[in-house]
Amino acid sequence: MAGFRSLLNGRFDGMIRVDDLENLCQRMAGYDSWYAVAPGQPHGAPESGERVTTRLRELVDEILREERGVWTTMVYVQAMEDPLLVKVFHPRRAGCGCGTSKGIKPWWVFSRVEPEPVPEWNDAVCELPKPPIWQRLF
Repeated sequence: MAGFRSLLNGRFDGMIRVDDLENLCQRMAGYDSWYAVAPGQPHGAPESGERVTTRLRELVDEILREERGVWTTMVYVQAMEDPLLVKVFHPRRAGCGCGTSKGIKPWWVFSRVEPEPVPEWNDAVCELPKPPIWQRLF
């Protein structure tokens, strides 16, 4: 099985449709041990599939208050048939990485693989680059 960082930066089946949320939750609930990770925070002990799917549904409800449509454009699953990692982004809390080469910091990550530190999630990494000298002079 691939490590956390490898999964996090690897290939994803893509974003889920709102109609697919229940299918994803049923698959996630079938596994006993999930880590719920808020970037920049220490992760706790593994949680049950039922507990993390309840949390995922709550997060999707909040996302859908912000955006409408058939896609939850902020939920990505690494593999719908056998999920190991699910990344959740908030439309208004995409993080300081938005628009930079470092990418966007997730709001929550649910993983069956024990998380490891992700330096890109450190707040210090999110310093804004200095503008070019000509912009600072004028």
